[in-house]
Amino acid sequence: MRHRIGLLLQFAVLVFLPLMILWQLNFGFPLILMPALLIVGIVLFTVGTRLRES
Repeated sequence: MRHRIGLLLQFAVLVFLPLMILWQLNFGFPLILMPALLIVGIVLFTVGTRLRES
């Protein structure tokens, strides 16, 4: 179960981050959100990795 949740978290991050860049380029949003969302993505990816390894 943990393995699947970790895989889902990693997949979501790998899909979300490029979509966030495309959204910023096309529609724009406050630039301060980019580093904040990147840090959130890194944390979620790390949590997903640890769940998959356990």
